[in-house]
Amino acid sequence: MGKLTALLIASALAAGERLAVPGGEVVYETAGRGEAVVFLHGAFMDRSSWDQQFAAFAGQFRVVRYDIRPFGESSRPDQPYSVPDDLLRLLEHLGIARAHLVGHSFGGAVAVDFALLHPSRVASLVLASASPNGFMPPDDERKRTAGIFAAVKEGDDAIIRAWLQHPMWGASQRRPAVIKAVEASTRRSLGAFRMTFAPYVSLSPPALGRLGEIRVPTLVVVGDQDTPGNRQASDVLAKQIPGAALRVIAGADHALPLGWAEEFNAAALGFIAAARR
Repeated sequence: MGKLTALLIASALAAGERLAVPGGEVVYETAGRGEAVVFLHGAFMDRSSWDQQFAAFAGQFRVVRYDIRPFGESSRPDQPYSVPDDLLRLLEHLGIARAHLVGHSFGGAVAVDFALLHPSRVASLVLASASPNGFMPPDDERKRTAGIFAAVKEGDDAIIRAWLQHPMWGASQRRPAVIKAVEASTRRSLGAFRMTFAPYVSLSPPALGRLGEIRVPTLVVVGDQDTPGNRQASDVLAKQIPGAALRVIAGADHALPLGWAEEFNAAALGFIAAARR
């Protein structure tokens, strides 16, 4: 697909469509034709984090991206809900029987949970910088994350400073365009930091002890500059999901799809193409 076509697709998708779901709505975008690829973004980000994948993948696939509640333009729930249930409703609304799921960070955990709940609806998994639900990161990383929420009382700019100073963005901090993209995506989800309850119904038992049940082709992608906890989580996914492949991208941190799109896209596109029915 040429650069002009990619730019036209990207500009045409600036406004998302809305789907009513129990307790709210999700905002989504679609493009392209062929087998479906669904992009699932990370926590406290939004669907714009897939800007460098959406048009590129649309040349070969039908692509879908949406704001996972409570992030981006989608509504904030007033009680905990099942994220995989929203994804299932979106697939049914779009008439998609089976999809390749590409998940970044929290979105990767959603993809794993969905594959466990609805295995017949998943063609393959690409898990970027992801941790399965039930995985516990090291104490120091959890303390840094707690510090972000402690900044809520100081206002939006304090939240953003704490978020962007987290070690998971260490390499991105030296690349102004990348860290600005992370900031822009997060600013559209600032309200989620102020929620007084965890908005998700957890899968029980959690995915960590059930990874051996997954039977679809799986690619795990992680940057060698991500945090030790995130790299460990990727190792767990790669070792415990039967037949999973692991790709480590040199120099990359947690912002894989945003800052290392060329390498990530090449790995993911090649893998999904090979996993086609």
